[in-house]
Amino acid sequence: MENKFIDNWQEYGKNAIEAAKELEAINTQVIEKLTGKQMELANAAFEASTKYVSSLGEVKGVQELFSEQTKLATELNEKVLEAARTTADILTETREAYQAWLEKGFKAVSGNADFTIPSFFPLKAAKKAA
Repeated sequence: MENKFIDNWQEYGKNAIEAAKELEAINTQVIEKLTGKQMELANAAFEASTKYVSSLGEVKGVQELFSEQTKLATELNEKVLEAARTTADILTETREAYQAWLEKGFKAVSGNADFTIPSFFPLKAAKKAA
């Protein structure tokens, strides 16, 4: 009896370590993707400000300056909107990865029992053959 308990405990420990490594991989991917998007936005803002400053010496009048500002603001706005869309996609993928990770963990712990977490998502484990 004690050997079975120890074996089960070791198995749970191994599963916990494996789950932690999987979670670490998910988190690392998310951080890399989001950091990449932040760098893209920072670069876009830097480029827009550089273009604006360089255009100050090139414009010949106030109307031309406003036109250049509008053009630069539009370009930056497009880049920000694209980054927002991409970030939303990254967060959706991340939610799905976390959900799959959590379902896998519940299945490993529960065997074939059914779980439902209110207001989160249902976990449908395979039912035992009757």
